[in-house]
Amino acid sequence: MAVEGQKGETGLSAQALAYKHLSDEIRSGRLPGGTHVAAETVAQQLSISRMPVREAIRQLASEGYMTMRSNRGAIVTELAPQDVAELFEIRAALEGFAAALIAARIDAEGLHEAEIALQRLERARSDVDWFVRAHDQFHDIFLQYCPRPRLVAEVVRFRTATEPCLRINLRNCPTALVNTVDEHREVLAAMGSGDSAASEACMRSHILQGMGIVHLLGNVA
Repeated sequence: MAVEGQKGETGLSAQALAYKHLSDEIRSGRLPGGTHVAAETVAQQLSISRMPVREAIRQLASEGYMTMRSNRGAIVTELAPQDVAELFEIRAALEGFAAALIAARIDAEGLHEAEIALQRLERARSDVDWFVRAHDQFHDIFLQYCPRPRLVAEVVRFRTATEPCLRINLRNCPTALVNTVDEHREVLAAMGSGDSAASEACMRSHILQGMGIVHLLGNVA
């Protein structure tokens, strides 16, 4: 039995291990909204005690990914269509602003790295998990050139929050993988032009395209 606070083979503390496990399960869609999460079950799966799992659940609840219910345990937070739309709108505003700053600062090396990431994204179209990893790598290359670290942190936070929706879209819409690659190609071209206004508009448009997921969840009020 692992001792609370003890680090495992991954070098993570028990709480960090539980947090990463649950976060990965939620982001991947393997734990969809409304799923009950029992600390005891997770603790057994990870061979750790229940306390660090409970702390991880509390942390995820504070971030909005889980919901604590009195005397009923914790569930993965369910998002109504209007909640999903709002997440995409906020991410579009934040990452669009970041793109405007980045376009004025990115250099030839950064654009070359983004081109390589785009090629990786094109090759990943047969596998959603691989595609999402390549997608994040593409966006992260640009974020390295953003001079606002707090803005970058918020962009990543909202990208993480919308990841389950992205996965649903990629799995359920036959043209989504191709369309998303084309949108990223347009983002790269805008960034390469050095035009801040065009880069912001292109990034916002690209992210708002993800709101197409809302029709799979229901009509937005």
